[in-house]
Amino acid sequence: MDARVLAAAGIDPELPAAEAAAMLVRRLPLRWRAGTGVRAPETVVESRWFAGPAECHRVLARLFRGTAVRGSAFASTWPLLEAAGLVVAPALPVAARADERPGPDGVYELDRGTVWREAAGERRALLASGGGPAPADVAFDLLWFGGGERFLLREGTLEVEDLFSVARVRATRSLVERLVVRGLRVDPEVLEGLVFGEREAPPEIEVRRPVELVAGELWRDPAAVLAARADIRSVARHGEEIAAETARETTVVFRVAEDARGWRLFTWEGDYPLRTLGLMERTGHLVFTAALGPDLDLFVPGVRGRLAFDLRSDLIALGKTKQAR
Repeated sequence: MDARVLAAAGIDPELPAAEAAAMLVRRLPLRWRAGTGVRAPETVVESRWFAGPAECHRVLARLFRGTAVRGSAFASTWPLLEAAGLVVAPALPVAARADERPGPDGVYELDRGTVWREAAGERRALLASGGGPAPADVAFDLLWFGGGERFLLREGTLEVEDLFSVARVRATRSLVERLVVRGLRVDPEVLEGLVFGEREAPPEIEVRRPVELVAGELWRDPAAVLAARADIRSVARHGEEIAAETARETTVVFRVAEDARGWRLFTWEGDYPLRTLGLMERTGHLVFTAALGPDLDLFVPGVRGRLAFDLRSDLIALGKTKQAR
């Protein structure tokens, strides 16, 4: 590919081929499928988006002379390029290899034909070229990367995932336009045919931690977990309600819903920045989720990171309790 084309994408033409290909994946959003016909690589870069993984693969193959492999990802067949112990592929923001490679959204590692991705406190298979665990994630509508996170639009919901957390918000057209068209200077054609979120739903953020790092069954007690939060001074449970005294010297009443998987608290009375708070077990991990109140905006700088830090601190505190016993 012409060095001028790489430069137009903001990529140093002197980078090694595999790194340049991975950088292009980071820079250009990827549509799942888009009927735009066969576009020349130069046209793709000028438009600043990939019209599907097959188109992305063709462009990457102009940079990285790897062997084309028919792998799997996102519950579908997926094109990969392999050479000299490296894997380059659509939706993969690094040139994956046997040692861990940090990406903008997590950590990646190639192990026996499978590219593993660690994000939001959990390690999962992302891509497989055969013989390894099949990736469990499902199809998306649009995927792109920011400076420190991965954005994934799926069925009207936008997931924002980094190494420590995943947040989910209703994907309105105005939000996606702001992030992609104006924020990344992408051709507006990328939005044609996308499904945007119509149903009102509060934003959510979740963190995960392996069950073996958490103390016994203490996590099943919502009053104990709530009492350990930095913004809660004391709690008292009465049946299906928990009354909490906050650090702001206010009283908040939560309703409790419990089942075999875990529990969820709903803000019932009083002023609290979270609408719900829930903790449950899933695939060997504890998943701690919070639904945000109207005063919290996940796209205000620092808000998502602070919320993730608070939730992770709560789970880590349970782990410290385990070590002390």
